[in-house]
Amino acid sequence: MNNIQSLDKLTQIISRLPGIGTRTAMRLALYLFDCDDEYLKEFSEVLSSLHENIKLCNICYSLSDNDICDICSNDKREHNKICIVESYPDMLAIEKTEEYNGVYHILGGLISPLKGIGISDIRIRELIERVNKNNIEEIMIAFSASLEADTTASYIYKTLKENNFSGKVTRITYGISLASDIENADSRSLARSILDRVEMN
Repeated sequence: MNNIQSLDKLTQIISRLPGIGTRTAMRLALYLFDCDDEYLKEFSEVLSSLHENIKLCNICYSLSDNDICDICSNDKREHNKICIVESYPDMLAIEKTEEYNGVYHILGGLISPLKGIGISDIRIRELIERVNKNNIEEIMIAFSASLEADTTASYIYKTLKENNFSGKVTRITYGISLASDIENADSRSLARSILDRVEMN
């Protein structure tokens, strides 16, 4: 077998991406080899500057080009409503429905002891600090359906009440399939889930 060290290394790196197996990684590596130098230079420059050019919003922890993201800096958004999501792709999915005009808070994960993710590993403390500093009327929790999501939602609700939050705490309904992630749900079903959200108690 003719092993080419550079090609093998590139294949190994690509195969570490989520959802990419060894065969697909090899095809992508060969595709990149066939690309012209100008494309490869641009590709490598974008990759090397990824952490430098993309920041976490100082308010909601979304990805942004600036210290404050476009949603948080938009005066036309309803800043008295916060939608809590697990991840950036979940936020994009909700934005795509065009049924929500508030702002967001991205947790960066869900409570999952089996995966070693505890309360201090996600941005619940930052959420409470944010709520305490602002006049928030509604917190909407938008998680995919899972045991970890239920645990996290219950903990957030309990913590908000312990901190004397007097607004509504709602959670989207599951017009989406119980096996479906928010990120992958179709926009019409997700929009209905937002419109039919229920108050937690």
